[in-house]
Amino acid sequence: MLQEITEQLLKIRLDKPNPEHWSQASVPYLQQCLERLYQAMIKYTFAKRTEEIHFFKDIKPAVMAQLIFMCEVHNKEIHRPSRNIDKATRYLADELVKIDGFFTRNKILYDYYKEKLDVSDIIFFVRNVKDRFNFRDLPIEVDPVYYYGPKDFSTGLDFMFAKFSAYEMLRDHLEIELEALQITDVPPDELKFTGSPADFVQLVEIFGVQVRPVDPDTGEPMTEQKLFELLKQTFNPNGLDFNTLKLISGNSDLIERMSEAMKRKYKQWEDDERDIDYRKDEDVPGDGD
Repeated sequence: MLQEITEQLLKIRLDKPNPEHWSQASVPYLQQCLERLYQAMIKYTFAKRTEEIHFFKDIKPAVMAQLIFMCEVHNKEIHRPSRNIDKATRYLADELVKIDGFFTRNKILYDYYKEKLDVSDIIFFVRNVKDRFNFRDLPIEVDPVYYYGPKDFSTGLDFMFAKFSAYEMLRDHLEIELEALQITDVPPDELKFTGSPADFVQLVEIFGVQVRPVDPDTGEPMTEQKLFELLKQTFNPNGLDFNTLKLISGNSDLIERMSEAMKRKYKQWEDDERDIDYRKDEDVPGDGD
């Protein structure tokens, strides 16, 4: 199964090179793998305690680590600045500091994991123990995740060991992404306004009414011309100037098209939120019930 997971995750990455895409595509697959592992485990009776320890110390964390890693990659990608190399660089560097902080905060357990110790395995990776809070007269940490899932599929620390492995993979991933940013000479894509000149006039007017920013030079709301220059720097409309645009003001149907687009989106959201009857047809009470 672990070999299959390795091959399938590689295939997903080859099909979807973007980290945001391959991480999203990998999560449902890994969920299925974890469920398969659970179903296999509940049908199998461990012959010895060492078998149980091996399963929860090595096998389950190997699958769980991949799932945690994919979720974390997705989370990092959706918050990562995409159009400014300096901001993206700082963001990735900050995330690496956070990962190092995680390992530092959990240094005792992480050292146990890294050094492949086994002295506490009989309480870390066994499900039914007399005292989960102490071991040989010493208090031990308890991972709250233990209380969330099925009690026969967790020992209290198998999730933390999976997280150690996942964060090591995440650290390697972010370091590669950071290095790629530092060696690139290609500037980020610029925003381009693809509508008509009349549409751009309408856009300026919308900003002027709804969200006109303050002019830092005067402390007053920006004039329409200054707002135009600000939006022009952002959206890069080709060959447009303020005076020319004023001549064609009023010739845009941008408002109507935006309204129709929003109506379609609201309809989609309403359809998504509509209540769903989970009962099968035969379970719905009839008139005679």
